[in-house]
Amino acid sequence: MLPGILDEEDTSNDNNNQAAGEEQYINTADIDEIHTAHLFIDALRNASIDNGDLSANDVAMLLDPAEKPLEFDDLEDKYLLMCLRLFIAHTLSSQQTYTDSIDAIRLAHPEDTLLSYDQVKRRVANLTGIKPIKNDMCVNSCMAYTGPYVEKEACYRCGEPRFHPGTTNPRQQFFTIPLAPQVQALRRHHRSARDMQYFWNRVQELLREHAGAGIETLDDICCGTDVLQAVHDGHIGEHDTVLMMSFDGAQIYRNKTSDCWIYIWIIVNLSPDLRYKKKYVIPGGIIPGPNKPKIVESFLFPGFHHIASVNKLPGGGLPVWDANLDVKYISHFYVILATADGPGMVYLNGLVGHSGKIGCRLWCGLVGRHKPGKPTYYPALNKPENYNVAECDHPDVRVDIVLPINASRYSRHLLVLCQSRDQNDYDLRRRETGIVKPSIFSGLPRGSYLGIPNMFPGDIMHLILNIAGLLMGLWRGTIDCDPSDSRRNWAWVVLKGDKWEQHGQDVVNCTPQLPGSFDRPPRNPAEKINSGYKAWEFLLYLFGLGPGLFYGLLPDPFWHSYCKLVSGIRIIYQRQIRVRDQLRIAHLHLIQFTSEFEALYIERRTDRLHFSWQAVHHLSHIAPESLRVGPGICYSQWTMERSIGNLTEEIKQDSTPYANLSRRAVERAELNALKVMVPSLDKDLAKEKTIPRGGINIGNGYILLRAIDSCARDITRAEGDALMEFLEQDVACQAEDIPHGWKPRVVRWSRLRLPNGQVARSEWKESEKKTVNLRSARNVKIRHNQRLEFGEVQYYFRFDITSEVTRTLAMISLYSRPDLDLLRKSSNTLWSCRHQGVAGLVVVEARSIEAVVAMAPHSVTILGEEWAGRVFVVEKPGLDVAEMGGVVEDIPDEE
Repeated sequence: MLPGILDEEDTSNDNNNQAAGEEQYINTADIDEIHTAHLFIDALRNASIDNGDLSANDVAMLLDPAEKPLEFDDLEDKYLLMCLRLFIAHTLSSQQTYTDSIDAIRLAHPEDTLLSYDQVKRRVANLTGIKPIKNDMCVNSCMAYTGPYVEKEACYRCGEPRFHPGTTNPRQQFFTIPLAPQVQALRRHHRSARDMQYFWNRVQELLREHAGAGIETLDDICCGTDVLQAVHDGHIGEHDTVLMMSFDGAQIYRNKTSDCWIYIWIIVNLSPDLRYKKKYVIPGGIIPGPNKPKIVESFLFPGFHHIASVNKLPGGGLPVWDANLDVKYISHFYVILATADGPGMVYLNGLVGHSGKIGCRLWCGLVGRHKPGKPTYYPALNKPENYNVAECDHPDVRVDIVLPINASRYSRHLLVLCQSRDQNDYDLRRRETGIVKPSIFSGLPRGSYLGIPNMFPGDIMHLILNIAGLLMGLWRGTIDCDPSDSRRNWAWVVLKGDKWEQHGQDVVNCTPQLPGSFDRPPRNPAEKINSGYKAWEFLLYLFGLGPGLFYGLLPDPFWHSYCKLVSGIRIIYQRQIRVRDQLRIAHLHLIQFTSEFEALYIERRTDRLHFSWQAVHHLSHIAPESLRVGPGICYSQWTMERSIGNLTEEIKQDSTPYANLSRRAVERAELNALKVMVPSLDKDLAKEKTIPRGGINIGNGYILLRAIDSCARDITRAEGDALMEFLEQDVACQAEDIPHGWKPRVVRWSRLRLPNGQVARSEWKESEKKTVNLRSARNVKIRHNQRLEFGEVQYYFRFDITSEVTRTLAMISLYSRPDLDLLRKSSNTLWSCRHQGVAGLVVVEARSIEAVVAMAPHSVTILGEEWAGRVFVVEKPGLDVAEMGGVVEDIPDEE
């Protein structure tokens, strides 16, 4: 370690906004990494609305926003409204399709004043005020000609000229989409302006709750202690715009090189039910590829300059007219979090990355260990036996001690880095501090962001990918094996040969039991794991099906430990996490898995240090991070992943994919702004309020759906007994008034939409379907007699308890209680049971159904014939991800 400041004990815990000293960085040796970062940071600090890329007219529109809703009243407006609706309807179609539609209307109504494609596009841009900022860039994607590089005529890195020979025409450009007009649009209709009050109102509730007994349930970013502190300290005001940035790479086409980079803005002022939906996610910028950008600050600069310059306007922010309050006020931009995958995060936070000596992305200070003579560090907690590598041979590190993020400590270490005397000294200080350069975020005005490194949380989506890559590499025996080790001694290698093939088929056999609301089922891993296996597939495979399918396959010690990992991941993937029990259990199980992982797999062997990945270490941070900035699901990269998918699928095949993608992003921003200002243009909004034909709203977000019997039908004796038992317990029913020998008749219904967006179906109708491609959705989780149960819905029906009381009920066949020993050994992740058929019939209120689940079959090949007929419960991992993203099942009118 460096002497002095780096080995000094830090007793402070300053996690407030930007720590003192950020403006004192010096770079006397002119280290390129630091010098470049400083150039852009200084340019941001000198940003103003006048030295940016907005035209005088654009600036005037921002400074003087309209103070009335956008409405269409007269005849000319009606024609415009029709053209806008046609334009929106043809968003995914070609320009020619819109033109053909207009021409067809003109044939019937030649007197109508209709707009051409180019005219309607200009009107959309003028109505929303959203006009892209276009900047030149290197054809090799090295850098952009922005900020301090705006006057350069050749690339700083590769030397390629900026312009086509003999002209001033740029060879390549990229788009940045200004944020301010979109924020003004969100406040311009009373509905969206009211929605934008969520953050402030929720934080005030939480501050009152926090002042009392403390926050009991974490359900949003608002719950984080750092966020509440920022509000308490006055850094975030009532009308401020709270932002989260997300950055990631994307491949436009699967089968050819087409990488690019995208960043988006998420408006945290909106509730979690809204902010992650496609129509509220704001594209920030598109960086064309296919080469990786070398000076990312130059590409981020226009968007950051826009935020900085707006926050420096008179009054300290953006003038906004609020349609809900009918007032004009100043809204200050506040970047609360910035997220990315591991490789992308180093561009944002300026840290060394996962292979560095101080390689934790949360900069906790854990010192890695490397193999003798090898440069890569690994975050192994336990010191290997006979290990004498200088500066890495520190004693074992306790897994239950996680250092909190500390802005003051970071600021001091960054200062040490920036005082490097020469390149060799810089390399040493970079290794010992874990910092490469100051983050570009530090160029934003003070009070405009949560602080560094506070604002850079972990990402539980890529965590799944990394954990899956590690475990599958170990269990398949495909991970690197040093010459001094032998795979023959690896007791955990179970996925090979016939067992691997059978296991893959076991995964496929579960598919018919996975409801459609579970989204894409995992493909056969034995065939497809190297063919673009997605994060969602790994999540459902390893953390949904895994405890059941790996039981009897993995040796017991490895399976027991793995189940603790599953338990923790399942909890931290919830949107709502109870602090006192669930979060504590998750943290306990995750740190136990981390400790057991080293004991079981690494065994204090130097030649197995490469088994220690940052993903395993990161597990110990998830629960503390949830307390600091809210549940990880609220700032994971799932939203970014979905946005990339939405944008790239819209470009189809194109000879200029990057330019097409950029235009699509601009169009998305324009149409989203237009829809929030004029909700009548949003057909999805109308659809959200519509109950499918014949459906009945039974309250609390539950909708009873067809098909329906044509007339009342007799029920079986067992069903009648179940109904009678229910009636005897119903307080509204006078059971003594039921005549002896009464034979009830019911009208059956087939489906029930739940508040979480899932549709629970029934055995009545699903049994009529062909089993080919069936995705069963009749198994449900319920609360019955004050305990958790799982059952198969036979049908739904409405029953008149009295002349004034009608209940919506479900006839359900309960599964048996679980194998308690197996449940305990699996850390409560494996609920194994049997179908009880008629013996399990009960009647429950339909609104007691909480979720649709899968009942997956155990592997008889692995466990033996005595397991035939046994099933295990699989709840949808990350159900809240789908719900927050507005993903619900498509519902046909009838089955």
